Amino acid sequence: MKIIKNNQLVFCQSLATFLFLILINGCAIIDKVGNETPPQPEVITNALPFIDVPVPSGFIRDQLKSFVYETGNEHMKVGRLFFEGNKSLKDVVEFYQNEMINKEWTLINSMAGKDTILNYRKTGWTCAVFVRPRSFSRSIIEIQIGPVQTRSK
Repeated sequence: MKIIKNNQLVFCQSLATFLFLILINGCAIIDKVGNETPPQPEVITNALPFIDVPVPSGFIRDQLKSFVYETGNEHMKVGRLFFEGNKSLKDVVEFYQNEMINKEWTLINSMAGKDTILNYRKTGWTCAVFVRPRSFSRSIIEIQIGPVQTRSK
């Protein structure tokens, strides 16, 4: 009988200790949740010299592949820019679907397969964004931008 009472006492003490630890940890978690700072907004850079074409943060321009042709006239500027970074194809496509609208571009069409192509238009300009997946959730972005060709009469 004495062994059963000792086992019950040990069990009750263990249970009380366990519940006390859960209570303390629960309060610590609640404090952490209440004190969390909101996530910082993503820093969006531009595909310079095209200030109205966004590039996701963390993407680096491949200078060897990229080129920009510009005349003294602001209206004749053409570019083919390449960037690589650590975001999945899905994340990059969603970025462009949201941010190009914020820069007043209109989506003309899109094609999705292994790669995704997004074609945009803005007054006097056209921009094609090609997103290609790479291994380890990396992506390559190719941006082709230039003035809209006007038809000669």
